[in-house]
Amino acid sequence: MRQNLKSRIWVSQGDNTYNFPEQAIDEVNQKPPIGVCFSGGGTRAMTAAMGQLRALEHLGVIPKIRYISCVSGGSWASSIYTYYRAGAKNDAELLGPVTPAEKITDEHVVNGLKQTQLAYGATKSLNKVIPCSWELPKGWICKTIMKKWKYSSHDVWNYAIGQTYLEPYGLFNSDIAKDRPDELPYFSYDATTVDEIKACNPKLQAKEFLTVRPGRPYLIMNACVLLRPKYHFLFPNAKDIQADLINFEYTPLTVGRPHLKTFQNRFYGGGFIEPFAYGGGVPVAAPLSPPCAESARKLNSAGWVDIPSPSRHYSLTETTGTSSSAFAESFLHYDVTRFNPKDFYWAVKGNGPYCGHKTLFGDGGLLENNGLIPLIQRGVKLAIVFINAATKLDPTYCPNDDQHDDRNNPNGKCDATLPALFGYSNPKWEWYYPHNQVFPSNEFRLVLDALNQKRERNEPMIVTCQHTICENTDWGVNARQEPMLVTWCYLDRYSKWEAQLGSSKIRKQIKQGNKKYIPACMKGPYLDFPNYKTIGQDGDFDLVKLTKEQITLLADFTCDAILMDEEQAILTAIQQVG
Repeated sequence: MRQNLKSRIWVSQGDNTYNFPEQAIDEVNQKPPIGVCFSGGGTRAMTAAMGQLRALEHLGVIPKIRYISCVSGGSWASSIYTYYRAGAKNDAELLGPVTPAEKITDEHVVNGLKQTQLAYGATKSLNKVIPCSWELPKGWICKTIMKKWKYSSHDVWNYAIGQTYLEPYGLFNSDIAKDRPDELPYFSYDATTVDEIKACNPKLQAKEFLTVRPGRPYLIMNACVLLRPKYHFLFPNAKDIQADLINFEYTPLTVGRPHLKTFQNRFYGGGFIEPFAYGGGVPVAAPLSPPCAESARKLNSAGWVDIPSPSRHYSLTETTGTSSSAFAESFLHYDVTRFNPKDFYWAVKGNGPYCGHKTLFGDGGLLENNGLIPLIQRGVKLAIVFINAATKLDPTYCPNDDQHDDRNNPNGKCDATLPALFGYSNPKWEWYYPHNQVFPSNEFRLVLDALNQKRERNEPMIVTCQHTICENTDWGVNARQEPMLVTWCYLDRYSKWEAQLGSSKIRKQIKQGNKKYIPACMKGPYLDFPNYKTIGQDGDFDLVKLTKEQITLLADFTCDAILMDEEQAILTAIQQVG
């Protein structure tokens, strides 16, 4: 018989007032209200984030950043950066050295990527892991690639991500996962929090917990709930599900979503529970306020609840994989009823009664690919948003004031997640993100103008803009009188960096890779640089795999973009707020 676990529970108020536990921790709350967003985008986003983290470390600004909010490929990078305990001795080994453009040579791109570096996993093919993980007959080919694991089809993607990206850094173990998944480590915030969990739950005394590396920003990994999975297979086009998604978060202290929502007589969100108890049964009683152990802090919670233990505990692999599971859908032709991550979930509906059900989850990028709105919910005053997109910004894209005019379709001209934040949305568009407006529509043109002005000066597209916060009832965001700053960092070419490259060969290859009206097979090794395809950059068979040269060049590019920005927009904005 499974024993109950005692977990803190955080209950949101009906006026969109949220209780976030990290805001009761001095180490977090004493930092300036600044957050960094790493967008989704597979191994392109993972690689770009490595270079961007490298630059932020070089500038010495990480101690001033309170939050990292990430999605999909950005989560692959951020989870490793936050928790790694093997594979690299220090951050310098993990992120690699700063390499100015003039030192980027043919030899450098061939030999620059080391196995210790965070994005090295992008050189591996998921195709050798995923097919042999399905609930299909295991032939000799699969047996030679990987050992059998004891888990369901809903775990296929998550464990493939664990083996491919997390395992080299001590965050996953394939041998344990194959038949003893309950021995995978839990994850939490720090040693003090783990001591409190074990004091309240003596049966966990011998269990291992991953904890955040000292000094790291507080991590938010973003996924979404698929509200209409039973209809999803009838409509394989991605746009058919975008109206029926809601956000879901994983942090070192919590799992859940702050805003309570009702859909088809079911509740979602309303607060959080602790990760070690997630997936367990429904509490039978309201939270108790007295601490379950003398040393335990409430951390803004409503108290503790007794939760029947989950059949298998939740690990960092599940959070990182779920945040990126759009790739599972693409690979599996949207058969979400069998292959998307699936958990038992119950909403934090005040003091109860609570009701739970099996729930399907998906990639956070299907809903909001930048991770910005969770920072707005937390009241940040500056968000540094790295839009590591596959779409270059078309200088001719000039939308009119009608947010829903079909002529304003950003697909193919601008990363569609950006205009959606200003209310530009139309269900006729392939990607349209209908519920994400948090800024007035008239401010979008200001952002586009500022980005294009940087392009005209041959500089990286990094600009800081002031924005008003609009009410958003879908996300539970209240309008704010005080504006916030957003430093928009759009992934795109800038000629100043290319002109300084230490290799004329690479310079020519970049130009060849961005030529229009020629077949992809003739574009060379840097197709669409720096905006590599999310899937199939080097052929569909390789899924999200990149070459060492592609990874080295992209990470150097995103690092140098921050350091070469003459306006030093990121550093200036941080100094203004911090």
